[in-house]
Amino acid sequence: MSNKKKKDEKIDIDFKSWSNELVEYLGGKENILSVTHCLTRLRLVLKDETFVQKEKIEDLKGVKGLFRSSGQFQIIIGTQVEKFFKEFVIISGVEAVSKEENKKIANQQHGNWFLRALNFLGEVFIPIVPVLVAGGIILGFRNILEADFDGFVIVKSGKFWQGLDDFLWIPAQVCFWWLPVHICWSIFRKLDADQVLGIVVGLCLLVPPLLNVYDVSSAAGNNKEFEWIWDVMGKLENGSFDWGFMKYPWKIQYTAQVIPAFAIGITGAYINKWIKRKSPAVLSQILVPLVTILPTFTLAMFIIGPIGFIFASVISFGISWSFTNSIAKYFFGFIIGLIYAPIVLTGIHHLFNAVFVQDTIQNGGNFLFIGTCAQAIAQGSAVLGWVLINRKNPRSKDVGIPSIVSAYLGVTEPAMYGINLKYMYPFVAACIATGLGLEMAVISGVSSTNSGNGAWLGILNVQVQSKINGVITWPGTGYLWFMISMLITAGTSLGLTMLFSKFKYFKKFNIELKAAELLK
Repeated sequence: MSNKKKKDEKIDIDFKSWSNELVEYLGGKENILSVTHCLTRLRLVLKDETFVQKEKIEDLKGVKGLFRSSGQFQIIIGTQVEKFFKEFVIISGVEAVSKEENKKIANQQHGNWFLRALNFLGEVFIPIVPVLVAGGIILGFRNILEADFDGFVIVKSGKFWQGLDDFLWIPAQVCFWWLPVHICWSIFRKLDADQVLGIVVGLCLLVPPLLNVYDVSSAAGNNKEFEWIWDVMGKLENGSFDWGFMKYPWKIQYTAQVIPAFAIGITGAYINKWIKRKSPAVLSQILVPLVTILPTFTLAMFIIGPIGFIFASVISFGISWSFTNSIAKYFFGFIIGLIYAPIVLTGIHHLFNAVFVQDTIQNGGNFLFIGTCAQAIAQGSAVLGWVLINRKNPRSKDVGIPSIVSAYLGVTEPAMYGINLKYMYPFVAACIATGLGLEMAVISGVSSTNSGNGAWLGILNVQVQSKINGVITWPGTGYLWFMISMLITAGTSLGLTMLFSKFKYFKKFNIELKAAELLK
């Protein structure tokens, strides 16, 4: 039989039979609560996963791996997942739901408070991420215009470039400085509150006569001694709410603040939902907006905002210190890179979106996003090493190559769950490589404007020269050292994968693949 014919047989799948088998291996129709799909995976919520026959599901044609995450049983298919999904819905009789609804069902069935909190955080950021990516690209272009290339600065070379730089600052400012509006809107949307009131609540945190938080920070920087922010505010003209009998020195805009905006948005959404239930219908058009806006704004200015601001500042300071301290930076990059992939497995990486933004705005840039890029590249390169090791096995390329492409584009689940964790040595190699790559980026001064595509295309968000105070990018710009760091990551991950495959210790993870098993 020719190789071409064999290849044709592999892709020729009877979706009806395939779906019938999957339903059986999942424990029957009555064991399936809901189903949806994403870019590469079927995502199911099951009543009881002890009935699932995992080995038989893994042997089905087209299945590249299984894993459980966020209370959902997920089957890795690849980019053709929609064809499998459509027939499976017909055969199983289970109603297809949205990803958000599927997560909600999973939380109700299997989730605890921590898991629900992580899912909530992730879902709030999902509609905001494209805005942040666009803003990051705009800021990245402005960084090029403003960067010093060995004495040559583009914005100083002509009136046009200076005008373009000023022009682009407006959309960049809206994407990042006005982030509380985006966050409050998204939270109100997620909690089924009045979205337009979410926008208003966000605007209440930003508009004059509230003082820009960066102007306040600049005023604090004029004094070499440490000062609390309320002491600084008390000295500024119009820095306090003044009622005659008392002054409250916290009259600031929460520009680009993530944690305060989150807390205020959640508070406002629940107040909105409460007053909608309690308000008489005849008065709802007056009471609902009034009771939503005024109490939320009052709590924001007096309690929630100040506490959230201090908490966010402490987190940002800690992260910035770990990457910029003259001693700490030589080992924290490796440590954080080493544990990055395990953090992704727990789901806590959803918190990183908030950290990216907070750290970038408060410190001028962030290193953590570079870790995201290194982690994705390391996972993809580990799969590449696994494919090379098993190049004589026909199915290794079918399973591995789509996972490599996916990881190199920033989606690591197929690589991590389909191959690297299953055989373990690629995963360990990828973790070590991520640590080395991030450490190289940290010591060479490679920082990013914010988040974006977390892999090779992350270069679009790299700062030409780091904007973080105290960080000096090595000669050649951040672009050069980003590529060097990521090539080190890729090469180390590939090399260690091939080396670790020879270690006897990893044989208990079924490293040695049998041709018969691969061809099932």
